[in-house]
Amino acid sequence: MIKKKFFATIYILLQSIVAVCAQQAAEFDVPFNFPLYLSGNFAELRSNHFHAGLDFKTQGVEGKPISVIADGYIVRAKVQAGGYGRALYVMHDNGYMTVYGHLQKFPVGVERAVRERQYADECFAVDMDFRPGQFPVKKGEVLAFAGNSGYSFGPHLHFEIRSADGEELYNPMSVYSSKISDTRPPVAQAVAFYPMAGGGVVDGSASSLVRKVQNGAVPDTLAAWGYVGFGIKGLDYMTGTTNKYGIYEIELYVDDSLRFASRMDNFSYAENRLINAWADYDRWSSGEGWFLRSFLLPNNPLRMISADDAGGWVNICEERLYRVEYRLRDYHGNTAVYPFVVMGKQYDIPAVERTGGYMLRWFLENDICVQGCRLAVPRGALFDDCYMKVIVDDSHPSPIYRLADAPVPLWRAARITLDIPASLLPYADKCYVERVHGAKRSSVGGTVEGGAVSADILLLDDYAVAVDTVAPRISAVKENLWARNGRAVFAVSDKHTGINTFRGTIDGKFVLFEYSSKNGRITCDFKKERVARGKHALRLEVTDRVGNRTVLERNIMY
Repeated sequence: MIKKKFFATIYILLQSIVAVCAQQAAEFDVPFNFPLYLSGNFAELRSNHFHAGLDFKTQGVEGKPISVIADGYIVRAKVQAGGYGRALYVMHDNGYMTVYGHLQKFPVGVERAVRERQYADECFAVDMDFRPGQFPVKKGEVLAFAGNSGYSFGPHLHFEIRSADGEELYNPMSVYSSKISDTRPPVAQAVAFYPMAGGGVVDGSASSLVRKVQNGAVPDTLAAWGYVGFGIKGLDYMTGTTNKYGIYEIELYVDDSLRFASRMDNFSYAENRLINAWADYDRWSSGEGWFLRSFLLPNNPLRMISADDAGGWVNICEERLYRVEYRLRDYHGNTAVYPFVVMGKQYDIPAVERTGGYMLRWFLENDICVQGCRLAVPRGALFDDCYMKVIVDDSHPSPIYRLADAPVPLWRAARITLDIPASLLPYADKCYVERVHGAKRSSVGGTVEGGAVSADILLLDDYAVAVDTVAPRISAVKENLWARNGRAVFAVSDKHTGINTFRGTIDGKFVLFEYSSKNGRITCDFKKERVARGKHALRLEVTDRVGNRTVLERNIMY
């Protein structure tokens, strides 16, 4: 098992972060000229990733001017249907990069450059770099305007501080904590108990269990024996808002000895999926929320967490009371303490029974072939060794391959290849790999070659071959209002593989149509695209990810 030397790791990490934070605080200004409140904080837990920055509230409206926080130049602009929507990247003279997401508008010069690229490529999505000094910015001037673009569900500014190469992310609270009021401590909601498989039991059971926090305390004294790990579910709160946030710092003590700690100061993009090595994926995916485990899985080099030489596991080996305590802190130092007791009581520890399957080792390459299914799991993709018993369900037109009893998240993608059933071979060019999760089915894509379809997967779960011959749907939205409102609006959707490309023309010439994936709307602003008053022939073409195409044509009066 990989373990981290707690005190040495924390000391070195904190020294480097303190130096970074001191420099940032001295050189960075505020992005707004009104009081700062957050709707999201750094490293909050999100699906398969940590939140990369701070979400600043913009008083409930779009269009608030964003000030340049330090001298530098705009290095990149990006436009996409989801994600950060319209985003700017600024390289500062102090060696750091800042990122601004969900924008409404770019500065004039950048807006012009982006628009020229969109028309040159005949594509809405743009990701373009700029030369150093091409768009210089000075501290205090207006950089852009906050909005609600991309995968955003309310006006706000997503703000990040990164290293110069863009890969390392730093907690912006190191700069802005003094500008944000917070006197409310974090709150624990529940504690989880995890007996080590084949090495421990809790209340006589080898299964994990949860105790909810009631009136600020863990109510029951549990009996345990052998190696046991703990986990905690909780939230943070801030003064003046009703929002919920991630907890900045968690410490676990057993008999006054520090056994595990987490501190949300920085991480890299390469570490994002390590959230699934720290958090309890089974409980999260079943709707129980985020339980953060206070012990290390073998393949978890996440730098925001550290444990003692036992990896955070506690050996309950004496028949006595073990005093356990969680300490939760926010960035402002507000602290909540949750003590509880575990009683050491000797139990028989059941052995783990595993027969007729495959043991996948996290530190090895694993290749499995079973009845038309080939699975390649690269070295280091798993967070821990995984016992897999492949079950093939032939009761469907396309066999369903069950790779795990419950979804197993991966750090890096595995490659699955499934033979295409004879009945689907006539539609081979429309085949893809489908994840089957109960009644829910979703595409993971795939490429077809030699009578099989292959795809990268980030979960060991149930998969099958599926075929998509259904073209996307396009419908005009309130067409009677287009002329008066000066824009055309379409609702678009695709049942199986999802929207891949779209292209709009007016009178046979390309015109920029914009797409928002959060609401499935494609729009064309006639005034912005300089469409002349009068009669026009409008055409919108949409394709899905296997090439099915739908075309909608309208004669319009504007």
